[in-house]
Parts: sequence; structure tokens; C-alpha cells
Amino acid sequence: MQTMTGMRKDFIASHLRSQYNRLRSVIQNIESDDMLDGYAQESLKQIEFNLRHIRKICENN
Repeated sequence: MQTMTGMRKDFIASHLRSQYNRLRSVIQNIESDDMLDGYAQESLKQIEFNLRHIRKICENN
């Protein structure tokens, strides 16, 4: 198992934080509207895609 460089850690942490913030926004939207609208559904798909991409980057470390 290899260790990550500082730059790689920062890159991954930054991208994970971005997905976390987007997910928080979706949650707030769902809680305020009390429904899962098109914005929320598309955002969840994009978040899922991005998390898969981040996971693959971590695996290829």
C-alpha cells in the first residue's frame, strides 16, 4: 500500500468537501420543499458519479 502525497491528499479532500457541500445543499432543498424535485435527483446522480471518480483516484494511488 502506497502513501498519498500532500498534494494528492489536498486534491481528494477538496473534491470530497465539494461533494459534501453539494449534498448538504440537496438535503436543505429537500427539507424546505418536502419533495425530491428534478434538481435534487440530478444533483444526486452527479454527486454519485463524482464520488465514484474520487474513489477510483484513491484506488489508483
